[in-house]
Amino acid sequence: MERRSYLALSLAGAASLGNSTLASRRKQPNLLFVFPDQMRREAMGFWQKGKFKGALRTKTDPVITPTLDKLAQKSVVFTQAVSTCPVCSPHRAMLMSGMWPWQNGVVNNCHKTRKDHLRHDIDCFTDVLDQAGFETCYVGKTHWERNDPLFDENQNYVGTTEAPGGHHFNPYDTYIPPGRGRHGNDYWFQCVKDVHKDPRVYSNRPERIDGKADGVQHRPKIYSPKIEADVITDYLKNSQGQRDTSKPFSIIWAPNPPHNPYDSEKDCDEVAYREHYKDKSWEELLNRPNREGENGELAKKRVPFYFANVTGVDKQLGRVFQALEESGEADNTIVVFTADHGEMMGSHNKFGKLVIYEEAFCVPFLIKVPGKTKGTLEDLMITPPDIMPTVLGMLGLKSRIPSTVEGTNWSREIISKDWKKTAKPKSAHFLGYNNKFKGLRTDRYSFQIDEEGEQLLFDNVKDPYQMKALRLEEIPTDDAAFIVSELGMWLQKSNDPWWRDRKFSNVIEYPV
Repeated sequence: MERRSYLALSLAGAASLGNSTLASRRKQPNLLFVFPDQMRREAMGFWQKGKFKGALRTKTDPVITPTLDKLAQKSVVFTQAVSTCPVCSPHRAMLMSGMWPWQNGVVNNCHKTRKDHLRHDIDCFTDVLDQAGFETCYVGKTHWERNDPLFDENQNYVGTTEAPGGHHFNPYDTYIPPGRGRHGNDYWFQCVKDVHKDPRVYSNRPERIDGKADGVQHRPKIYSPKIEADVITDYLKNSQGQRDTSKPFSIIWAPNPPHNPYDSEKDCDEVAYREHYKDKSWEELLNRPNREGENGELAKKRVPFYFANVTGVDKQLGRVFQALEESGEADNTIVVFTADHGEMMGSHNKFGKLVIYEEAFCVPFLIKVPGKTKGTLEDLMITPPDIMPTVLGMLGLKSRIPSTVEGTNWSREIISKDWKKTAKPKSAHFLGYNNKFKGLRTDRYSFQIDEEGEQLLFDNVKDPYQMKALRLEEIPTDDAAFIVSELGMWLQKSNDPWWRDRKFSNVIEYPV
């Protein structure tokens, strides 16, 4: 055995749009960016159809998603997009900042017992859009702000820990008051709490919350994707002059479903459940062979409600797309659809996220650029820090990408499909629970290691459901050396404490 060092280290052009009169007049495209919470890559119906069938190595979920199916036909569809740290806050902070957790301030899920929060002093995705003259709108879940006890006993924001303040109203996500924490978003409609039909709403638009002030809680008791879609369709219609139509707009929409709970009709779109999933057998719905144990049994009960939420989000997305068409802006709007992480749903006896298994680590990712994309597959392992620079590149804002951004702008390569001048990354980084696990995913392998040197390795070609755990010494030596070298590169690139503290070389060995 020889200890291997980890020190081995390894656009132009804006995306002008369309043939519409508006596009030729203004050139600057709009943005509609949608990312539901906890929606896995496999939970899109088009994977079972046409050119997309067989693009993934495993069975995909028998879900009903007609809106996404139609979107896929006009998009670049990614097969290997990953979450990097598959849990809400770290992903969202990387997405917003283009930076790794050690630099952006969010290493773990924001919680009332932690100090993690997205730094106010950096220019984030929507800060740049605001500075570039966009009308900026944020609707849905945020979960990037530090959760301090700044509320009164009625869950209204008072901005102090002293009476009448001193209260939390939710252990995780929290309301963000006006200021730098909103990162340039002018139109604000924030939904908080994992209760899909009773979201806690805060907004700077009193007409949307029964005339209440910004910071005063509103409880509409409506399925949250429904009320969020209502807000966005109204914004697109501009019925009350919500935006300046001479400027481009950006809409960031972050629905909470299909995030848990998913235990009953009370947790989902009940119409979607009754129409599509209620009478289906669990064998038909839960088709992955790696379900096992007690949680595998529980997944049989939960999976129809999870899928009903996927269909529920898809339904509301259809309403938003219709309003976009009616606004005359569809041919001048870049659409991105993704998620912050996936969902295990009983696979490997687990629910939720924060593990390297494909169901949690891989995410949907579709980009539609009108006139430029048309239903093609892309195997780039795009990561959360890449999203901000890539989308800004597609919007023609390459020169505005902040110097703090650590991700890569892949806009030229994605649109042109020309990779002759640029090599695709050979792996994507993984950060596990409380950052005690580090790892990566390559085209073939998924690998993680903890602080004690315990390994988890899967050959995703021979074992696509990841049911046979391996060790580095069980695979070809060159493959093992490549994995360790790539992981060392990611630790250095992300400024990980394991790199700074020289910890990695103390926990890994493999034969050479």
